[in-house]
Amino acid sequence: MVSLSQTDVSIWVALVHGLLSFFSPCVLPLIPGFIGIVLGGEKRFQRLIGFFIGFSVIFSMLGGFSSLLGTFLAKYGNILEKIIGIGIITLGILYMLEIQFFRGKSANVWKFRNAGFVGGLVLGGAIGFVWIPCSSPVLASILLIAAQKSVSKGIFLLFIYSLGISIPFLTIGAVLSKALTVGFGKPKWEMWIKYIGGAFMIILGVLILLGKMKV
Repeated sequence: MVSLSQTDVSIWVALVHGLLSFFSPCVLPLIPGFIGIVLGGEKRFQRLIGFFIGFSVIFSMLGGFSSLLGTFLAKYGNILEKIIGIGIITLGILYMLEIQFFRGKSANVWKFRNAGFVGGLVLGGAIGFVWIPCSSPVLASILLIAAQKSVSKGIFLLFIYSLGISIPFLTIGAVLSKALTVGFGKPKWEMWIKYIGGAFMIILGVLILLGKMKV
């Protein structure tokens, strides 16, 4: 049996959570437009760097806050682990049922089309905020895991989570979005992502609850 360190498992878990968030049905159709703003117009390189930093900072801050909160509850370690396991199982079920915690907010991002580095920072943060409500069960799941870590590790885990979104977003996002959103009605891929992602979260939660996995 292959043995992975806690850090290795945490990193892969965070990355998978990010990939699940990338496939959020309420955001995926908007990706071509977002990419057109990030990579189109003038000063695209400066704006791209700013976007990547701004997008990552939003989630990294959430990870740091979650870990900071977790440090105050560290003395209840065993109980906290059970709560986190149950929480992730619940979030997996909510993900399957397509229940979101928050409603998405519209953001006028087109004004950043020709912005530079600073505009890219704001743009990355704005798109990050758009993504939060759409991926709320998945995001909440990785935040529960970050709550067991030190602040620095929590920030790092959510940075990895953001990479799981931003790498496919900036590489194959436009092509994939058009391919997956063509046609009418609810595409079958949404159902598969929903059930596979939900099952992943439920299994992860069960393993944590039973003490079989430390993440």
